[in-house]
Amino acid sequence: MKVFKWVFCFCVLAAVIIIGVIRLPALSSTESAEAAEPGPGKIILYVNGEPVTRQEFQLYMDKERGSVTNYFSVQHNAEDRGNYWTTEFGGERPIDKLKSRAAEEAAKGKLLQTLALGKGVAKHTGFEQLLKDWADGNKQREQEIGSGKAIFGLGQYNLSQYYFYMLSNLKLELEELLGKSELQVTAEDIKRVYKAHAKDYQNRTRLDIEVLSVPYAGEEAKSQALQAIQAAHEQLQGGESPEQVTQSHTGLRLLKNTAIVDNQTNPLSSEAVIIQTAMKLEKGSYSTIGDMGDSYSIVKLVDKTENYAVPIEEVESQLKAEALSLKFADYLEQQYSQSDVKLEQGNYDAIAAP
Repeated sequence: MKVFKWVFCFCVLAAVIIIGVIRLPALSSTESAEAAEPGPGKIILYVNGEPVTRQEFQLYMDKERGSVTNYFSVQHNAEDRGNYWTTEFGGERPIDKLKSRAAEEAAKGKLLQTLALGKGVAKHTGFEQLLKDWADGNKQREQEIGSGKAIFGLGQYNLSQYYFYMLSNLKLELEELLGKSELQVTAEDIKRVYKAHAKDYQNRTRLDIEVLSVPYAGEEAKSQALQAIQAAHEQLQGGESPEQVTQSHTGLRLLKNTAIVDNQTNPLSSEAVIIQTAMKLEKGSYSTIGDMGDSYSIVKLVDKTENYAVPIEEVESQLKAEALSLKFADYLEQQYSQSDVKLEQGNYDAIAAP
């Protein structure tokens, strides 16, 4: 749902996307390279000629393990104990389902890497090089932390975190690139997504809001900002307009925005706090002074529209992103259906436990 962006909002810390996080012991660079070297028993499958090694395949097995145990718990009331993985429950074994799921996901992951390589998004598809990049990256982060530098994300990544983070980034970059060419989103695509979510855009509440705010940084500035906003509040109570008040105080900002009430908005964000504040106000009234973390603010509810139907123009960017995501998912499935996936059957069958 499209909502306004506040100038005085909190700084949002970028979150690292971690898919299928597992706890694996860190390997040294030498151990990693040795484990990745192709050889007898080391290749589990090929995707269009590109190999998936045993160690790489293990990452997918660990990733899928939870969903498989949950499936057998729900379908067969089976618990992970004893010879669980090789025991038949209703004619199927957990180890077989786990390997099957891991094989499909590993094949799609390798396909994604090769597609990204072909489009110039990725530099390689080899697992051995990925292990080297992982070890080098951790070493660099350790050095930067040791020298007192601020770093983005975690101090160290385990192999699973790094691997699936890398895949996630490749997916986003490839999706964005193809969105400018063969997967370009059309007006019809946007309309189709809008219609599919029509009920989500009906019977909403639209707020017209004005916010007076004084930003601050540091305790001294915070004290001065509080004095300024208190003076502004008194002027508003005295009947002066927000425009008149802003002219009499240096640093006082007036923002006029509209917002659609959305339960999916982060309740801890300044945006949500302002919306919640406005929802409690009578039309034309002002709130008390609120501390937003980096500014003091006063909220005014200018108007409130119930049963509001959000026009497509107000959510176009969100609809476009969703339409592209759907087109990209279809594209990957089509590419996968046309791929040549071959199991190294002996190596695959030799896997008897997670």
